[in-house]
Amino acid sequence: MAVESPATCLARASGVASSLLLTVLVLAFPTIASAQSADSATVSATSPSSQDSAPAGFWQRDTLTGNWDGLRTSLADSGIKFGLQEQSELWGNQSGGLRRGVVYDGLTTASLTLDLEKLTGWTGATFFVDAYQIHGRGPSGNLVGNQQIVSNIEATRDTKLYQLWIEQKLLDGRLTVRVGQEGANDQMMITQYGALFLNSSFGFPGLPAADLPSGGPNYPMATPMVRVQFQATDKITLVGAVFNGDPAPPGTGDPQLRDAGGTAFRLNGHALAFTELWYSTNQGDGATGLPATYKLGAWYDSAQFADQLYDTSGLSLANPKSSGVPREHSPDFAFYGIVDQMIWRKPGSKQSGVGVFLQVMGAPNQFNLSNLFVEGGLNWMAPFAGRDNDVFGIGVSYLGISPAARRYSSELVAATGTGQPYASNETVVEATYLYQVTPWWTLQPDLQIVINPGAGVPTSLSTAPLKNAIVGGVRATIVF
Repeated sequence: MAVESPATCLARASGVASSLLLTVLVLAFPTIASAQSADSATVSATSPSSQDSAPAGFWQRDTLTGNWDGLRTSLADSGIKFGLQEQSELWGNQSGGLRRGVVYDGLTTASLTLDLEKLTGWTGATFFVDAYQIHGRGPSGNLVGNQQIVSNIEATRDTKLYQLWIEQKLLDGRLTVRVGQEGANDQMMITQYGALFLNSSFGFPGLPAADLPSGGPNYPMATPMVRVQFQATDKITLVGAVFNGDPAPPGTGDPQLRDAGGTAFRLNGHALAFTELWYSTNQGDGATGLPATYKLGAWYDSAQFADQLYDTSGLSLANPKSSGVPREHSPDFAFYGIVDQMIWRKPGSKQSGVGVFLQVMGAPNQFNLSNLFVEGGLNWMAPFAGRDNDVFGIGVSYLGISPAARRYSSELVAATGTGQPYASNETVVEATYLYQVTPWWTLQPDLQIVINPGAGVPTSLSTAPLKNAIVGGVRATIVF
C-alpha cells in the first residue's frame, strides 16, 4: 500500500489549516466584536469603584451561568464549589488512516470540591469528586486507526465516575497526602506546556498507554491510589504514588466497557508505582530569570508482561512449531525525564512569551510493544497584540516500536509470506491555537499529521498498514 510522502502531507495540511482557522475566526468575530463593544460601553459608563462592585457582564464573567445571584460566591465562602464544563469537537480526516470522513465527539464534566476546613473545621483537608458523560464518536477509532489517540477526550461512550479522593495538607502545606481514585496523568508524567495539545500522548504518554494492561490508569479509567507530595525546598519537590495497575476487571473486549460506570474500584490487581523528582527555578514574581521545571521520574509495574518474540520454550512466536504462548516477564518499568522551559518573555510581561518542552521515556525492549517515547514542542503565549490569553502551539510525539516486536513481525512475514513488518514508529505532528473568545468560552482549531498510523501493528480496527493521515478539528469548551 502506497504511503504519501511527508512533503505531500504538509502541502495538503497547509490548505486544511488555513481553511479551518479562517472558518473559526469568521464564526467567532461577531461575538468578539459584541463582547468588546459591551466592555467599552461598561468602562465609559461606570467609575472604577462601581466596576469593582458591580456583577460582571455576560461576556466578561468567568462562567456562562454567572454568580447565580450571589449563590455561587456564598457557597464558595462556605467551602462548596460546583463545576460543569462541556467540550465539543468536530473532526475531519482529509486523507489516509482508516477512511475519510467527519465525526463529532464530546465530554461533559461535572465536579464537586468541598473545603473540609471551612465546612467542618478539619484543617487542611479537601474532598473532590468528578464524573464524565462521554458522547459522540472519536476520530481515532472511526477514521484514523492510530495508537496515539487524536483527541484526549475520545473514549467509549459512557457516564463514568473518574476522580474521587480526599487530600490532607500537612507541615504548612509542604506535605500533601491524597487517597482515593484518580488517573496517573492527573499528576505524573505531565508537562506544563504539553497540556495545551489535544492529542492524548501529550497528556498520558503513548508508551505506557501501549504497554500497560488496559492502557493503565488513564482517562477515562481511574483506579484506587495513594499519592504523597513533599516540597523539600522552594526548588525541590518529591512525588510518589501507587495505583492499581489495571483499571479494568478481567475479561475480553473493550476494557472501558468492563469498567462501565467507572466504579470497579479494583484493589486486588497488580501495583503500578511512580516516583518523580522536580526541580523548579525562577518561579516567583520577583525572579529575574526565565521560569523552568525539570523532572526525573520512573514507573514500576508488578504485573506479568508477554515477551514480544519468544514463547515459553524459547522458540520464536513466528515459528510454525511455536506453542504460541509467550514467555512472561515481571516486573515492567520505565525511566523518563521532562523539561518545561520558557526561552523568551515579552518585556514587561509575566506570562507572554515562548516556552518549550521535552519528554523522553524508555522501557525494556524484549517485553514491551513500545520501548521509546519522545515528545517535544513549543507554546507561544499571547502571540498577537490584545490577545493575552491566546496560545499557539506546535508539537511532535514519537512512539517507537520495540526492536523485539519488529523482529517478530519480520519473522512472521518470512514464515507466512503475507503481511508487512511493523514500522519503526508512529509519529504525530500537531499544530493548535487556543482562542479565548470569553473567559468562559474557548475555541481551539487543531491540525494533526499522523505518520505511520498504528505503525502497522494489527488491531481490531485494521490488520493492514495505513497511509499517513491528515486530521483537522475544532474544540469548543464552555464553562458553566
